[in-house]
Amino acid sequence: MSEIDAMKAELDGLVREQSERRALREQRGEEIKAQSHEYMTKQVQAAERYVQHVREMAQRKTKSGWSTDRGTTEPPSAFATDAFGDEPGSASPFASTPESRPFARDEGSRRARRPRAAEADDDGYDNNPW
Repeated sequence: MSEIDAMKAELDGLVREQSERRALREQRGEEIKAQSHEYMTKQVQAAERYVQHVREMAQRKTKSGWSTDRGTTEPPSAFATDAFGDEPGSASPFASTPESRPFARDEGSRRARRPRAAEADDDGYDNNPW
């Protein structure tokens, strides 16, 4: 029976070790959960402070008169894409029209290229025109 008692003792030791490991794992999980809760609480507090700061800045802007969200009271910019060229009779200076293409040439207006006369040098470098 000593062999059976040894096996029971070994099994009891393994069960005890397993339960201790489970307890440590659960304890570590609770510690991690508490740390993450603390971290998230700090993050929420920081976000609330930021939102409050942004709201205060917006109130200061509107009270002092330099608010940037008053787009309807100011005239539209001349460079705004939807306002450019809306005037009657005006066209975009960047629009491509067939008559305003500066680099378009017809066949009759092409100039013939004249070959450059190569200057003869006495130093043996006759193939360089300069």
